Amino acid sequence: MRYVMVVLLSLAVGGIVYVLSMRAGEAEPVTVGFGPEGPPPDGDLEGPDAPHGYTYLQVAVTQGPSVRERLQGLVGSAVLIAFAAVAVAGAFYLLGALISRVIEKFVGE
Repeated sequence: MRYVMVVLLSLAVGGIVYVLSMRAGEAEPVTVGFGPEGPPPDGDLEGPDAPHGYTYLQVAVTQGPSVRERLQGLVGSAVLIAFAAVAVAGAFYLLGALISRVIEKFVGE
């Protein structure tokens, strides 16, 4: 049950970070790719002008990830979580063993 709580807590923190970083608006609109004066004056750009702060590159319409790709991502995430848990547990074990050796040498046993 403890591991489920850790996974749920990490998902909640990830969701909060996503909402705060991706969904929060900026105070001023920012045009990506151009300076404050806008596009270069000598460029013949095709298509309608984008409003300030909405400069983007149009790409062809694509399909979202397939079920196989989604499952690969899920399995990959699970494997990464397992390896990270083993790495953290090993690091704590080694740190505890190091502290134990230092204390034993200090006490003289």
